[in-house]
Amino acid sequence: MIRALILDFGGTIVTMDGKADSARQIAAELDIPQDQMMSVVMGHPDWTDAMLGKYTIEEFDQRLYARLGKTYDPTQYPVIYRMFADEVLSTNLLVVADEIRAANGKAAILSNATFDLEERLLGHKFGIIDRFDLVVNSARLGIVKPDPAIYHHTLDLLEVAPHEAIFVDDIPVNVEAADALGIHAILFRNEAQAIADIRNIQARANGA
Repeated sequence: MIRALILDFGGTIVTMDGKADSARQIAAELDIPQDQMMSVVMGHPDWTDAMLGKYTIEEFDQRLYARLGKTYDPTQYPVIYRMFADEVLSTNLLVVADEIRAANGKAAILSNATFDLEERLLGHKFGIIDRFDLVVNSARLGIVKPDPAIYHHTLDLLEVAPHEAIFVDDIPVNVEAADALGIHAILFRNEAQAIADIRNIQARANGA
């Protein structure tokens, strides 16, 4: 029986084309080739440290600008949020989460994120925080996916066993880590595919 759906945030609940205007504008601002921007900005250890709660998003920006030899303007909105300004909600995936909750199940977000996830993104920008029973934010725990501890923590708070949960994420190593714990794990490639995979798992697990 499936009793919980656990969703990653960036790249799953919200998605964005890497060639979006917002990404192009930040690449130009930072003098970074657009095809290298993700690795330069988010592939650096500073971003991992921000997701571990060691830096605020403003402190991350200060370090990024210093690393790139740019002048940091503290009045400017953080780079990450301007870079992903064009991201869009996976609205049909959220409907699946709603359905699971309506059937007395639970829905959770498990995200490698900064301290701003809950209020700035889930609350103010997208207005979806009330559609989830639980938000597990790596920055608040000091643990990031794919560490097994963050999956165990999420399952414990949801009060479900691994085989009673479905986990969806766009990063293969995160999916592999969940699968190794016995969680039904889905690699998000697109919204339609993820929903179809969720439906298939539900049908098998619920004996349909």
